[in-house]
Amino acid sequence: MTASPPTVLLTGSTGVIGASLLTALTAHYEVTALVRNRRPEAATTCVHGDVTAEKLGLDSGRYRDLAAGIDVIVHCAGLTSFVSDLTAFDNVNAGGTRRILELAEEAKAPVVLISSAAAAREFPGDDLPAQNMRAYGHSKLRAEELAAQCGQPVAIVRPALLFAAHKGTAVPQHQFPHLLFTALLQGQPASGLPVTPDHWCDILPMESLSDYVTALTEAQLRGDATAPGLHWATAGPARLTAADVERACLDFLRAAGRPLPSSLLAAPGASQLRTHGMARLVQLGFLRPEQPAFPTHLSRLLPTQPTRADVLDALAHNIRRCAPWPA
Repeated sequence: MTASPPTVLLTGSTGVIGASLLTALTAHYEVTALVRNRRPEAATTCVHGDVTAEKLGLDSGRYRDLAAGIDVIVHCAGLTSFVSDLTAFDNVNAGGTRRILELAEEAKAPVVLISSAAAAREFPGDDLPAQNMRAYGHSKLRAEELAAQCGQPVAIVRPALLFAAHKGTAVPQHQFPHLLFTALLQGQPASGLPVTPDHWCDILPMESLSDYVTALTEAQLRGDATAPGLHWATAGPARLTAADVERACLDFLRAAGRPLPSSLLAAPGASQLRTHGMARLVQLGFLRPEQPAFPTHLSRLLPTQPTRADVLDALAHNIRRCAPWPA
């Protein structure tokens, strides 16, 4: 008699990362999606709950039944969009993680926690974008601290920014890379990106993250002693520079027969601090050239780490998909 596959509880299955993970995980496991409103079609089972509520908003019986039926938890749910009430980040990202860890204790199940590279960064400035990014990063760091206190094995994944590669993954339209590429193809900001060519940004193909988290979930299920702890999921030394982004946009515009700007980068010395709009997001998203690359641990569980050629290829693919005019 064939044993049933393990059951994964996935939170955030309708989000950018969660939707990709749902597809990857359902190829190997039974997946129960904890959802607040929208029901993802690919999930084996859906449970309506709320990570901001005690016992996820479930009555005691349903909470016990949920705990009894899961073998591992992959926690992706979180607040990522800009808000006016900055305490919302801690309520959702840290508070929600606390409640998922309590469920893990009840279920005696290991956890894969999706954090963010922003947990290890500082975002200077008193403008609203900087305040939001700072509050977001701190909430993710607080979630990691809570995970370190959990009695069950917790693997923490810090992904970089993400874009789609070539396997049909949906373009994450409301994420920084997509917004940036679309703005550049439209000729915005008019004065060019307020960074120098060697400023850099770590953007990882979404498929690499999904493959790694799936492998990490399997490692947690089999009790691999090396699985708990911190895992950086980044492009690492294959990070992109502002010059890479400019070149890829200009190459696409040229191939599409569109008008070419003389440059997509601001003139040298014109990168003064901005306070709003895409120019400010660029200043927050790109790092100075002297900042060392993020660590990367993808080779722990995957056969290969994405190379610079892989990331440049994914960059060109994403820029093509961000064209703001009809094909």
